[in-house]
Amino acid sequence: MIYAFALLTGMTASAQNWEVGAVGGLGYSPLLTLKNSAAGASAGLASGGLFGVYAGEDTRKYFGGEVNYLYRISDFKLENSSVSAKFAGHTHLITGDLLFHFKPKGARLRPYVSAGGGIKVLQGTGQESAKQPLGNFAALTATKELLPVGEVGVGVKYRLTNRIRLRFQLRDYISNSPNEVIAPAPGARFEGIMHDLAATGGLGITW
Repeated sequence: MIYAFALLTGMTASAQNWEVGAVGGLGYSPLLTLKNSAAGASAGLASGGLFGVYAGEDTRKYFGGEVNYLYRISDFKLENSSVSAKFAGHTHLITGDLLFHFKPKGARLRPYVSAGGGIKVLQGTGQESAKQPLGNFAALTATKELLPVGEVGVGVKYRLTNRIRLRFQLRDYISNSPNEVIAPAPGARFEGIMHDLAATGGLGITW
């Protein structure tokens, strides 16, 4: 009986360190350079809204951990100085993140930095066409592509009440360039790495 009571007490104390919440905001990705032997173009994701959820624990004085999911409305773009093409699509981002807070647990205002990794799933949902502009650089396709992703970010949490947390954050999801949803044509290649910048605000509940 004593052991059971101690275990229950420990679980209750631990549970007081959990937080779940929802976020929304805007995603932006600088376009990548796409080159063939004769010229160059730009390709990547169009800016779009995003929303998601997170769940985390905050058992240490300065450190915490989270699992994050974001759904981003992200059409695919292909353009040069005179011609452009767009293809409907979206992105799923799933990461596990470590947070370091600059203020101790219990402070009302807690700036933090984050780092982690996970996966990015790019999904093309448009109608493919053999007459797509700039087809000599790449094809925009109705396929699904999974890429490993790293994440770094900054943010701030604000305690509105004992149970409600407000947060704002900016995160950069870093990955290789795609080669299936935006499939380079023979002789063409991407240069650089892909950045997905997500600026969000959200509310969380702790217990």
